[in-house]
Amino acid sequence: MVKKADMATSPSKESARSLNQTKSRASIQRMFDEVAPTYDFLNHLLSLGIDNYWRAKATSMAKKLLAGNAAPRILDVATGTGDLADSMAKIPGAKVTALDLSPEMLAIAKKKYPQITFIEGYAEKLPFLNASFDVVSAGFGVRNFEDLKKGMQEFHRVLKPGGHAFIIEPMIPRNGVMKKLYLVYFKKVLPKIAGLFSKSTFAYDYLPHSVEQFPQTQAFTAILKKTGFRSAEFFPMTFETSILYIAQK
Repeated sequence: MVKKADMATSPSKESARSLNQTKSRASIQRMFDEVAPTYDFLNHLLSLGIDNYWRAKATSMAKKLLAGNAAPRILDVATGTGDLADSMAKIPGAKVTALDLSPEMLAIAKKKYPQITFIEGYAEKLPFLNASFDVVSAGFGVRNFEDLKKGMQEFHRVLKPGGHAFIIEPMIPRNGVMKKLYLVYFKKVLPKIAGLFSKSTFAYDYLPHSVEQFPQTQAFTAILKKTGFRSAEFFPMTFETSILYIAQK
């Protein structure tokens, strides 16, 4: 389990780019603790509500792959306020456990979804036995891991043989025109809108930098395969503004 970080240094004191370069677990935790009160509202506002569709798409595909499994065990990592965990919990018979390193985010998640088991912890050292879950999911959190490869190795370790990882991340469109429009919104418009509703705009300055630096499409599926998964594929969504990765152990 991760201990609550020293809150003396606010992430707003750092630059978004420098946090991406160091990406310490404590800094990421402080950032999400800080934005927790407005996190849900801004997520839905800034994505125009399409984030709900992305989670539903991942859940629908998980449900198909779990057909015949009467009681699947699902772990949602970097759960935030629990929306993907709740979506996965709608799969018939599913028992969902959700984990996050931010106690402030978890406090909100527990109030929203009391039927789900929430645990404070982090991806690089999951507090579960080998081969414990049929599915491991993560929505918009993997790019924040302090050690990406270690996190993916842990996903692989706790999955049962044949189990699947479902990972949703923002995507930078590959089409030139769409890419330019997307980056203008992402870097210029989005932080200003966030600033109208959140006391901390830091996370929304950090967001575009984190997306730009995260390996995309084949680059990320290659990491999944190197960390033990026997197959990995990706599914761009909504004009390539989001992407779903599915990997099988």
